[in-house]
Amino acid sequence: MRCDIVMATWNAVAMTRTALESLKREAHFSYRLILVDNSEDEEARAYFRDIAASHEFGETLLIQNEKNIGWLKATNIGLRHVEAEYVCLLNNDVICGSAWLARCIALMQREPDIGLVNPRGNERSENRQVGDVNAYAHQLIAGQNALYTELAHCSGFCMVVQSRIFQELGLLDEIFDGGYYEDNDFSYRARAAGFRAAQCDDAFVLHLGSQSFKKLPSDVKRQMIARNRQICEARWGVPCRQLLLVEKRDIEAGVLIDLIRKERVYLVDNQHIPQQVRHFRHAHLTLLAPGWLGARGRFLLSWLYLAGKSRIDQARVLIA
Repeated sequence: MRCDIVMATWNAVAMTRTALESLKREAHFSYRLILVDNSEDEEARAYFRDIAASHEFGETLLIQNEKNIGWLKATNIGLRHVEAEYVCLLNNDVICGSAWLARCIALMQREPDIGLVNPRGNERSENRQVGDVNAYAHQLIAGQNALYTELAHCSGFCMVVQSRIFQELGLLDEIFDGGYYEDNDFSYRARAAGFRAAQCDDAFVLHLGSQSFKKLPSDVKRQMIARNRQICEARWGVPCRQLLLVEKRDIEAGVLIDLIRKERVYLVDNQHIPQQVRHFRHAHLTLLAPGWLGARGRFLLSWLYLAGKSRIDQARVLIA
């Protein structure tokens, strides 16, 4: 059993080498590297030919395009050459933490309906506290072992996928050419087919943050993001953002969990919340402790605050 790693490159030899060194050192799982090179600089093209020939970073299939065709089209070219049971779309602006790939795949093996997995490491707020990537990865392994958080969608910075999903659903949609929202769209397609998306909370891959996209003029980048967001939202809609207080006795846990999977929910904790929901980990769920205000007081105060910050669309009380 192994994983095919698809990485699109565009010049940036030093950054890519750092990513590949950490991949080789920390994957702890058998892999083949599929490099799809968009480089226009001849020295960069020669470098990628050299590492493919030498297998410095493991078995490597190199595909070199005559010009820069962009990340999305290059990634789809790589996906057409996938043979392994698992595939990982890995950016070249990352630093991989200890056992990241082995832990992501172990999660899918434990939970077979989880078809797409991100490691942690794409959030700027979390990344600011990381000085030593491996030290932080070991900290997560110790504190979050075998835990995961469900996601509405996975991010393409480092997305591990059961290969059969691409076989069933097709590749990334190139209508999102340029980047952004192609990963959202693919995640929603996979979820519609019955798979779950999740973050592996005991795996870490530091994302340095869209280094190639930073080279684009800011107005071009804004227009591209706005266009792709509009396409994605027209297809899949926008999740409603709710503040919710449950005062209904014996509410079924499944009802709340289904709601959380579809919508963004701020849920005030109280005696009516089933334990299964209280321990449910989902990126859409924020559980608000009532504190000295009590559940109703916390609900009213949160309503004022979240509405003032434009973070909710509606506030509801579920009454028996």
